[in-house]
Amino acid sequence: MSAQANPPRIWRENLEALTMAIVVALLFKYFVLEISKIPSGSMQPTLMGNPETGVYDRTVVDKLSFHFRDPERFEIVVFKHPLERSRIMVKRLVGMPGEDLKIENGDLWTRKDENDSWRILRRPKSVQREMWRTLRRDARVADWQVVRGGKEWRVSADGIVARGDGAARFRPDDGPIRDVYVDGYPVSLLSGIRTPPQAAPRDAVGDVRIEGELVALAGTTALTFELTEGQRSYEFTLPGPAAPAEAEVTVRIRDSAASSEHVEHGERVHLAAGVRASFAVENLDDRLALELDGRECLAAEIGSSARQETSLTLAVAGEGADFSALRVARDVYYLVPDGRKTWTVTIPPGHYVMLGDNAQDSADSRLWLAKTYGAREDGDEIEARGNYRPGENPVSENGPVVRFRDQWGEIHWFDRGAMTGAESLPGNEPLVPRELILGRAWAIFWPIRPSIRPSEGLWRVGWLH
Repeated sequence: MSAQANPPRIWRENLEALTMAIVVALLFKYFVLEISKIPSGSMQPTLMGNPETGVYDRTVVDKLSFHFRDPERFEIVVFKHPLERSRIMVKRLVGMPGEDLKIENGDLWTRKDENDSWRILRRPKSVQREMWRTLRRDARVADWQVVRGGKEWRVSADGIVARGDGAARFRPDDGPIRDVYVDGYPVSLLSGIRTPPQAAPRDAVGDVRIEGELVALAGTTALTFELTEGQRSYEFTLPGPAAPAEAEVTVRIRDSAASSEHVEHGERVHLAAGVRASFAVENLDDRLALELDGRECLAAEIGSSARQETSLTLAVAGEGADFSALRVARDVYYLVPDGRKTWTVTIPPGHYVMLGDNAQDSADSRLWLAKTYGAREDGDEIEARGNYRPGENPVSENGPVVRFRDQWGEIHWFDRGAMTGAESLPGNEPLVPRELILGRAWAIFWPIRPSIRPSEGLWRVGWLH
Protein backbone atom coordinates (compact mmCIF):
# COMPACT_ATOMS: atom_id res chain seq x y z
CA MET A 1 0.00 0.00 0.00
CA SER A 2 2.69 2.52 1.03
CA ALA A 3 4.79 1.78 -2.07
CA GLN A 4 1.81 2.54 -4.31
CA ALA A 5 0.91 5.72 -2.38
CA ASN A 6 4.40 7.24 -2.45
CA PRO A 7 4.56 8.36 -6.14
CA PRO A 8 1.32 10.43 -5.99
CA ARG A 9 2.47 12.01 -2.73
CA ILE A 10 5.88 12.92 -4.23
CA TRP A 11 4.23 14.43 -7.30
CA ARG A 12 1.84 16.40 -5.12
CA GLU A 13 4.66 17.64 -2.88
CA ASN A 14 6.72 18.70 -5.91
CA LEU A 15 3.73 20.45 -7.43
CA GLU A 16 3.00 22.24 -4.16
CA ALA A 17 6.65 23.30 -3.85
CA LEU A 18 6.69 24.58 -7.44
CA THR A 19 3.43 26.47 -6.93
CA MET A 20 4.73 28.01 -3.72
CA ALA A 21 7.98 29.05 -5.44
CA ILE A 22 6.02 30.76 -8.22
CA VAL A 23 3.77 32.52 -5.70
CA VAL A 24 6.78 33.69 -3.65
CA ALA A 25 8.57 34.88 -6.79
CA LEU A 26 5.50 36.83 -7.93
CA LEU A 27 4.98 38.33 -4.49
CA PHE A 28 8.67 39.23 -4.31
CA LYS A 29 8.51 40.91 -7.71
CA TYR A 30 5.29 42.75 -6.92
CA PHE A 31 6.11 43.94 -3.40
CA VAL A 32 9.91 43.89 -2.98
CA LEU A 33 12.36 44.00 -5.92
CA GLU A 34 12.19 43.94 -9.69
CA ILE A 35 14.80 44.04 -12.44
CA SER A 36 14.18 46.70 -15.07
CA LYS A 37 15.89 47.40 -18.39
CA ILE A 38 16.17 51.08 -19.31
CA PRO A 39 14.57 51.41 -22.76
CA SER A 40 15.13 55.10 -23.58
CA GLY A 41 17.56 57.94 -23.07
CA SER A 42 15.50 60.31 -20.92
CA MET A 43 17.77 59.75 -17.89
CA GLN A 44 21.09 59.65 -19.74
CA PRO A 45 23.86 59.58 -18.85
CA THR A 46 22.77 58.71 -15.28
CA LEU A 47 20.87 55.74 -16.73
CA MET A 48 21.68 54.68 -20.26
CA GLY A 49 19.15 53.40 -22.77
CA ASN A 50 20.56 54.10 -26.19
CA PRO A 51 19.57 52.14 -29.32
CA GLU A 52 22.31 53.76 -31.44
CA THR A 53 25.09 52.23 -29.35
CA GLY A 54 23.24 49.17 -28.02
CA VAL A 55 23.81 50.38 -24.47
CA TYR A 56 21.03 49.57 -21.99
CA ASP A 57 21.42 49.73 -18.23
CA ARG A 58 19.69 47.21 -15.97
CA THR A 59 18.49 48.54 -12.65
CA VAL A 60 17.19 47.03 -9.44
CA VAL A 61 13.85 48.61 -8.51
CA ASP A 62 13.03 48.74 -4.80
CA LYS A 63 9.25 48.34 -4.47
CA LEU A 64 9.21 47.79 -0.73
CA SER A 65 10.35 51.12 0.72
CA PHE A 66 7.41 53.15 -0.55
CA HIS A 67 4.98 50.85 1.26
CA PHE A 68 6.36 52.31 4.50
CA ARG A 69 7.29 55.86 3.53
CA ASP A 70 6.63 58.48 0.89
CA PRO A 71 9.10 59.24 -1.90
CA GLU A 72 11.73 61.90 -1.22
CA ARG A 73 12.92 64.73 -3.39
CA PHE A 74 15.64 63.86 -5.94
CA GLU A 75 15.11 60.09 -5.71
CA ILE A 76 14.99 58.25 -9.05
CA VAL A 77 11.52 56.74 -9.10
CA VAL A 78 9.58 54.26 -11.24
CA PHE A 79 5.94 55.14 -11.88
CA LYS A 80 3.00 54.80 -14.26
CA HIS A 81 2.53 57.62 -16.74
CA PRO A 82 -0.48 59.58 -15.45
CA LEU A 83 -1.89 60.01 -18.98
CA GLU A 84 -0.92 56.55 -20.26
CA ARG A 85 -1.25 54.08 -17.38
CA SER A 86 0.24 51.12 -19.24
CA ARG A 87 3.51 52.99 -19.75
CA ILE A 88 6.15 52.64 -17.01
CA MET A 89 8.59 55.54 -16.65
CA VAL A 90 11.80 56.27 -14.77
CA LYS A 91 12.52 59.88 -13.78
CA ARG A 92 13.97 61.96 -10.97
CA LEU A 93 11.42 63.30 -8.48
CA VAL A 94 11.94 67.07 -8.11
CA GLY A 95 8.59 68.56 -7.05
CA MET A 96 6.94 67.75 -3.71
CA PRO A 97 3.30 67.95 -2.57
CA GLY A 98 2.05 71.34 -1.36
CA GLU A 99 4.60 73.62 -3.03
CA ASP A 100 5.15 75.73 -6.13
CA LEU A 101 7.98 74.64 -8.44
CA LYS A 102 9.71 76.78 -11.04
CA ILE A 103 12.39 76.33 -13.72
CA GLU A 104 14.37 79.48 -14.50
CA ASN A 105 17.84 79.89 -16.01
CA GLY A 106 18.19 76.10 -16.01
CA ASP A 107 17.75 75.83 -12.22
CA LEU A 108 14.94 74.59 -9.97
CA TRP A 109 13.19 76.93 -7.54
CA THR A 110 10.55 76.32 -4.89
CA ARG A 111 8.23 78.22 -2.55
CA LYS A 112 5.37 77.33 -0.23
CA ASP A 113 2.81 79.51 -2.04
CA GLU A 114 2.46 82.81 -3.87
CA ASN A 115 2.99 84.74 -0.62
CA ASP A 116 6.40 83.14 -0.11
CA SER A 117 9.73 84.06 -1.77
CA TRP A 118 11.33 81.73 -4.29
CA ARG A 119 14.43 79.86 -3.13
CA ILE A 120 16.79 77.84 -5.29
CA LEU A 121 16.74 74.06 -4.85
CA ARG A 122 20.08 72.48 -3.98
CA ARG A 123 20.70 68.76 -4.26
CA PRO A 124 22.45 66.60 -1.67
CA LYS A 125 26.13 66.07 -2.52
CA SER A 126 25.58 62.41 -3.39
CA VAL A 127 22.96 63.42 -5.95
CA GLN A 128 24.96 66.35 -7.29
CA ARG A 129 27.86 64.05 -8.10
CA GLU A 130 25.53 62.23 -10.50
CA MET A 131 24.34 65.48 -12.07
CA TRP A 132 27.70 66.97 -13.05
CA ARG A 133 28.29 66.60 -16.79
CA THR A 134 31.97 66.32 -17.72
CA LEU A 135 32.84 68.38 -20.80
CA ARG A 136 34.58 65.98 -23.16
CA ARG A 137 35.78 65.97 -26.73
CA ASP A 138 38.72 64.48 -28.62
CA ALA A 139 41.15 63.29 -25.93
CA ARG A 140 44.05 64.11 -28.25
CA VAL A 141 43.20 67.83 -28.19
CA ALA A 142 44.17 70.00 -25.22
CA ASP A 143 41.25 71.84 -23.64
CA TRP A 144 43.43 74.56 -22.12
CA GLN A 145 45.31 77.32 -23.92
CA VAL A 146 47.88 79.74 -22.51
CA VAL A 147 46.49 83.29 -22.75
CA ARG A 148 48.95 85.32 -20.65
CA GLY A 149 52.69 84.98 -20.07
CA GLY A 150 53.49 81.33 -19.66
CA LYS A 151 56.46 81.08 -22.03
CA GLU A 152 57.60 78.04 -20.06
CA TRP A 153 54.13 76.53 -19.75
CA ARG A 154 53.30 73.17 -21.34
CA VAL A 155 49.70 72.09 -21.89
CA SER A 156 48.57 68.47 -22.39
CA ALA A 157 45.17 66.82 -22.83
CA ASP A 158 44.29 66.90 -19.11
CA GLY A 159 47.14 68.74 -17.44
CA ILE A 160 49.36 71.82 -17.35
CA VAL A 161 53.00 72.18 -16.37
CA ALA A 162 53.25 75.84 -15.40
CA ARG A 163 56.60 77.53 -14.86
CA GLY A 164 56.63 81.20 -13.95
CA ASP A 165 53.79 83.73 -14.02
CA GLY A 166 51.02 83.03 -16.51
CA ALA A 167 47.43 82.02 -17.14
CA ALA A 168 45.54 79.45 -19.21
CA ARG A 169 41.88 79.46 -20.27
CA PHE A 170 39.49 76.59 -20.92
CA ARG A 171 38.58 76.38 -24.64
CA PRO A 172 38.94 80.12 -25.30
CA ASP A 173 37.91 79.79 -28.95
CA ASP A 174 34.61 78.04 -28.19
CA GLY A 175 32.85 80.92 -26.45
CA PRO A 176 30.81 80.42 -23.27
CA ILE A 177 30.08 76.94 -21.91
CA ARG A 178 26.75 75.68 -23.27
CA ASP A 179 24.46 72.70 -22.72
CA VAL A 180 25.99 70.36 -25.30
CA TYR A 181 23.93 67.17 -25.60
CA VAL A 182 26.81 64.69 -25.23
CA ASP A 183 28.33 66.31 -22.14
CA GLY A 184 28.76 63.67 -19.45
CA TYR A 185 28.74 60.65 -21.77
CA PRO A 186 31.61 58.12 -21.68
CA VAL A 187 34.23 59.05 -24.26
CA SER A 188 34.05 55.62 -25.92
CA LEU A 189 30.39 56.26 -26.81
CA LEU A 190 30.62 59.80 -28.16
CA SER A 191 31.02 58.78 -31.81
CA GLY A 192 27.85 56.67 -31.67
CA ILE A 193 25.54 59.15 -29.94
CA ARG A 194 23.16 61.00 -32.27
CA THR A 195 22.17 64.47 -31.16
CA PRO A 196 18.43 64.96 -31.74
CA PRO A 197 17.45 68.08 -33.75
CA GLN A 198 15.80 69.76 -30.75
CA ALA A 199 18.94 69.38 -28.64
CA ALA A 200 21.29 71.79 -30.40
CA PRO A 201 23.36 73.68 -27.79
CA ARG A 202 21.77 77.06 -27.23
CA ASP A 203 21.80 77.93 -23.53
CA ALA A 204 24.82 79.26 -21.71
CA VAL A 205 25.37 77.39 -18.43
CA GLY A 206 26.56 79.28 -15.36
CA ASP A 207 26.81 76.35 -12.94
CA VAL A 208 30.27 74.88 -13.55
CA ARG A 209 33.03 73.09 -11.66
CA ILE A 210 36.75 72.63 -12.24
CA GLU A 211 38.63 69.98 -10.29
CA GLY A 212 41.93 68.17 -10.42
CA GLU A 213 45.26 67.75 -8.64
CA LEU A 214 48.10 70.21 -8.21
CA VAL A 215 51.66 70.39 -6.91
CA ALA A 216 52.92 73.88 -6.09
CA LEU A 217 56.63 74.73 -6.23
CA ALA A 218 58.31 76.39 -3.25
CA GLY A 219 58.48 79.87 -4.84
CA THR A 220 54.78 80.05 -5.77
CA THR A 221 52.88 82.87 -4.06
CA ALA A 222 49.35 82.19 -5.30
CA LEU A 223 47.15 80.12 -7.58
CA THR A 224 43.98 81.76 -8.89
CA PHE A 225 40.89 80.34 -10.56
CA GLU A 226 38.57 82.81 -12.25
CA LEU A 227 35.01 81.90 -13.20
CA THR A 228 32.87 84.41 -15.07
CA GLU A 229 29.08 84.50 -15.17
CA GLY A 230 27.67 87.09 -17.53
CA GLN A 231 28.95 90.46 -16.31
CA ARG A 232 30.28 89.02 -13.08
CA SER A 233 33.63 87.45 -12.29
CA TYR A 234 34.60 85.28 -9.32
CA GLU A 235 38.35 85.16 -8.70
CA PHE A 236 39.38 82.48 -6.20
CA THR A 237 42.87 82.82 -4.69
CA LEU A 238 44.65 79.89 -3.07
CA PRO A 239 47.83 80.91 -1.17
CA GLY A 240 51.00 79.16 -2.31
CA PRO A 241 54.02 78.05 -0.27
CA ALA A 242 55.64 81.50 -0.64
CA ALA A 243 52.54 83.47 0.42
CA PRO A 244 52.58 85.59 3.62
CA ALA A 245 51.75 83.66 6.79
CA GLU A 246 48.47 85.54 7.29
CA ALA A 247 47.18 84.85 3.74
CA GLU A 248 43.70 83.32 3.42
CA VAL A 249 41.69 81.59 0.75
CA THR A 250 39.56 84.34 -0.82
CA VAL A 251 37.15 84.98 -3.65
CA ARG A 252 36.88 88.45 -5.19
CA ILE A 253 33.42 89.06 -6.63
CA ARG A 254 33.15 91.75 -9.29
CA ASP A 255 29.93 92.90 -10.99
CA SER A 256 30.59 95.29 -13.87
CA ALA A 257 26.88 95.96 -14.37
CA ALA A 258 26.47 97.14 -10.78
CA SER A 259 29.99 98.60 -10.56
CA SER A 260 30.53 96.64 -7.36
CA GLU A 261 33.36 94.58 -5.92
CA HIS A 262 33.89 92.78 -2.63
CA VAL A 263 35.97 89.95 -1.17
CA GLU A 264 34.76 86.88 0.73
CA HIS A 265 37.29 85.23 3.06
CA GLY A 266 37.79 81.55 3.82
CA GLU A 267 40.23 79.54 5.89
CA ARG A 268 43.90 80.36 6.43
CA VAL A 269 45.42 77.65 4.26
CA HIS A 270 48.82 77.36 2.57
CA LEU A 271 49.83 74.81 -0.02
CA ALA A 272 52.87 72.77 0.97
CA ALA A 273 55.74 72.87 -1.51
CA GLY A 274 56.04 69.73 -3.59
CA VAL A 275 53.00 68.03 -2.01
CA ARG A 276 50.20 66.81 -4.24
CA ALA A 277 46.75 68.13 -3.33
CA SER A 278 43.32 67.69 -4.86
CA PHE A 279 41.20 70.79 -5.46
CA ALA A 280 37.80 71.82 -6.75
CA VAL A 281 36.28 75.23 -7.51
CA GLU A 282 32.62 75.66 -8.39
CA ASN A 283 29.78 78.06 -8.99
CA LEU A 284 26.64 76.05 -8.27
CA ASP A 285 23.07 77.17 -7.55
CA ASP A 286 24.06 80.70 -6.49
CA ARG A 287 26.84 79.47 -4.22
CA LEU A 288 30.61 79.66 -4.68
CA ALA A 289 32.92 77.10 -3.11
CA LEU A 290 36.56 76.02 -3.06
CA GLU A 291 37.61 72.59 -1.80
CA LEU A 292 41.09 71.38 -0.95
CA ASP A 293 41.73 67.67 -0.34
CA GLY A 294 37.97 67.12 -0.04
CA ARG A 295 37.48 69.82 2.61
CA GLU A 296 35.55 73.00 1.86
CA CYS A 297 37.86 75.93 2.66
CA LEU A 298 35.58 78.69 1.37
CA ALA A 299 31.88 79.11 0.62
CA ALA A 300 29.94 82.24 -0.33
CA GLU A 301 26.29 82.84 -1.19
CA ILE A 302 25.65 85.05 -4.22
CA GLY A 303 22.59 86.48 -5.89
CA SER A 304 21.13 85.03 -9.08
CA SER A 305 22.50 86.20 -12.39
CA ALA A 306 20.18 86.70 -15.35
CA ARG A 307 23.13 86.14 -17.68
CA GLN A 308 24.90 82.78 -17.57
CA GLU A 309 27.85 83.07 -19.99
CA THR A 310 30.81 81.37 -18.33
CA SER A 311 34.55 81.12 -18.95
CA LEU A 312 37.28 79.50 -16.83
CA THR A 313 40.84 80.72 -16.32
CA LEU A 314 43.58 79.42 -14.01
CA ALA A 315 46.70 81.42 -13.23
CA VAL A 316 49.97 81.05 -11.31
CA ALA A 317 52.02 83.76 -9.60
CA GLY A 318 55.58 82.83 -8.71
CA GLU A 319 57.75 79.84 -9.47
CA GLY A 320 55.06 77.55 -10.83
CA ALA A 321 52.85 74.50 -10.32
CA ASP A 322 51.85 71.24 -11.98
CA PHE A 323 48.17 70.56 -12.68
CA SER A 324 46.96 67.06 -13.53
CA ALA A 325 43.68 65.15 -13.99
CA LEU A 326 41.93 68.44 -14.81
CA ARG A 327 38.19 68.01 -15.25
CA VAL A 328 35.62 70.67 -16.12
CA ALA A 329 31.95 69.85 -15.68
CA ARG A 330 28.63 71.66 -15.93
CA ASP A 331 25.39 71.14 -14.09
CA VAL A 332 22.22 69.84 -15.72
CA TYR A 333 20.41 72.73 -17.41
CA TYR A 334 16.64 72.26 -17.32
CA LEU A 335 15.01 73.61 -20.47
CA VAL A 336 11.72 75.47 -20.43
CA PRO A 337 9.11 74.34 -23.00
CA ASP A 338 8.16 76.48 -26.01
CA GLY A 339 11.06 78.89 -25.61
CA ARG A 340 9.57 80.58 -22.54
CA LYS A 341 11.80 82.00 -19.81
CA THR A 342 10.12 80.20 -16.90
CA TRP A 343 7.93 77.16 -16.23
CA THR A 344 5.88 77.08 -13.05
CA VAL A 345 3.54 74.51 -11.51
CA THR A 346 1.51 74.41 -8.31
CA ILE A 347 1.62 70.92 -6.78
CA PRO A 348 -1.42 69.87 -4.70
CA PRO A 349 -1.20 67.39 -1.80
CA GLY A 350 -0.62 63.80 -2.86
CA HIS A 351 1.10 64.70 -6.15
CA TYR A 352 4.66 65.01 -7.45
CA VAL A 353 6.62 66.44 -10.40
CA MET A 354 9.16 64.35 -12.33
CA LEU A 355 12.02 65.46 -14.60
CA GLY A 356 14.56 63.48 -16.61
CA ASP A 357 18.29 64.05 -16.12
CA ASN A 358 18.59 64.25 -19.92
CA ALA A 359 16.81 67.60 -19.98
CA GLN A 360 17.25 68.07 -23.75
CA ASP A 361 15.57 64.81 -24.71
CA SER A 362 13.14 63.79 -21.97
CA ALA A 363 9.34 63.60 -22.15
CA ASP A 364 8.64 64.49 -18.52
CA SER A 365 6.39 66.73 -16.44
CA ARG A 366 7.39 69.79 -18.47
CA LEU A 367 6.09 68.30 -21.71
CA TRP A 368 3.19 66.02 -20.82
CA LEU A 369 0.06 67.19 -22.62
CA ALA A 370 -3.51 66.02 -21.95
CA LYS A 371 -6.28 66.09 -24.52
CA THR A 372 -9.93 65.17 -24.24
CA TYR A 373 -12.39 64.12 -26.96
CA GLY A 374 -16.14 63.82 -26.47
CA ALA A 375 -18.88 62.40 -28.68
CA ARG A 376 -22.41 61.04 -28.63
CA GLU A 377 -22.66 57.32 -29.28
CA ASP A 378 -25.97 55.40 -29.26
CA GLY A 379 -27.54 58.22 -27.30
CA ASP A 380 -24.82 58.24 -24.65
CA GLU A 381 -22.17 60.85 -24.06
CA ILE A 382 -18.68 59.36 -24.08
CA GLU A 383 -15.46 61.13 -23.23
CA ALA A 384 -11.84 60.05 -23.58
CA ARG A 385 -8.84 61.74 -21.99
CA GLY A 386 -5.29 60.70 -22.78
CA ASN A 387 -1.67 61.49 -23.54
CA TYR A 388 -1.43 63.93 -26.45
CA ARG A 389 1.56 63.02 -28.62
CA PRO A 390 1.38 64.74 -32.02
CA GLY A 391 1.59 62.21 -34.87
CA GLU A 392 1.18 59.25 -32.50
CA ASN A 393 -1.90 59.98 -30.42
CA PRO A 394 -4.29 60.98 -31.87
CA VAL A 395 -4.01 59.62 -35.40
CA SER A 396 -5.70 61.58 -38.24
CA GLU A 397 -6.20 64.49 -35.91
CA ASN A 398 -7.52 66.70 -38.72
CA GLY A 399 -9.36 64.01 -40.65
CA PRO A 400 -13.05 63.00 -40.58
CA VAL A 401 -12.31 60.17 -38.15
CA VAL A 402 -9.96 60.48 -35.17
CA ARG A 403 -8.25 57.48 -33.56
CA PHE A 404 -7.37 58.18 -29.93
CA ARG A 405 -5.97 56.04 -27.11
CA ASP A 406 -7.15 57.11 -23.66
CA GLN A 407 -5.18 56.99 -20.42
CA TRP A 408 -6.34 53.43 -19.73
CA GLY A 409 -5.13 52.14 -23.10
CA GLU A 410 -8.56 51.85 -24.73
CA ILE A 411 -8.78 52.82 -28.41
CA HIS A 412 -11.58 55.22 -29.44
CA TRP A 413 -12.73 56.15 -32.95
CA PHE A 414 -14.40 59.54 -33.06
CA ASP A 415 -16.49 60.62 -36.05
CA ARG A 416 -16.14 64.37 -36.25
CA GLY A 417 -19.77 64.65 -37.24
CA ALA A 418 -20.78 63.02 -33.93
CA MET A 419 -18.53 65.09 -31.69
CA THR A 420 -20.30 67.05 -28.98
CA GLY A 421 -17.85 69.90 -28.75
CA ALA A 422 -16.07 68.47 -25.72
CA GLU A 423 -12.74 68.38 -27.55
CA SER A 424 -10.09 70.25 -25.53
CA LEU A 425 -6.89 71.95 -26.52
CA PRO A 426 -3.73 70.12 -25.41
CA GLY A 427 -2.75 71.37 -21.97
CA ASN A 428 0.25 70.69 -19.74
CA GLU A 429 -0.51 68.00 -17.13
CA PRO A 430 2.68 67.71 -15.07
CA LEU A 431 1.44 65.94 -11.94
CA VAL A 432 1.98 62.32 -10.86
CA PRO A 433 -0.44 61.05 -8.16
CA ARG A 434 1.14 59.18 -5.25
CA GLU A 435 -0.68 55.94 -6.07
CA LEU A 436 1.06 55.71 -9.47
CA ILE A 437 4.56 55.61 -7.97
CA LEU A 438 5.75 51.99 -7.94
CA GLY A 439 9.25 52.14 -6.46
CA ARG A 440 12.69 53.66 -6.66
CA ALA A 441 15.57 52.79 -8.95
CA TRP A 442 18.09 51.55 -6.44
CA ALA A 443 21.17 50.31 -8.27
CA ILE A 444 22.75 49.49 -11.61
CA PHE A 445 23.71 45.85 -11.46
CA TRP A 446 24.74 44.84 -14.98
CA PRO A 447 27.51 45.89 -17.39
CA ILE A 448 25.69 47.79 -20.10
CA ARG A 449 27.19 45.90 -23.04
CA PRO A 450 29.01 42.56 -22.89
CA SER A 451 31.66 43.61 -25.43
CA ILE A 452 32.77 46.63 -23.41
CA ARG A 453 35.90 46.37 -21.31
CA PRO A 454 36.17 47.96 -17.82
CA SER A 455 39.04 50.11 -19.11
CA GLU A 456 36.57 51.95 -21.37
CA GLY A 457 34.84 53.45 -18.36
CA LEU A 458 31.52 51.69 -18.94
CA TRP A 459 31.48 49.09 -16.20
CA ARG A 460 28.44 50.59 -14.50
CA VAL A 461 27.73 48.65 -11.32
CA GLY A 462 26.79 50.59 -8.20
CA TRP A 463 24.21 52.55 -6.26
CA LEU A 464 22.03 55.21 -7.82
CA HIS A 465 21.65 58.64 -6.26
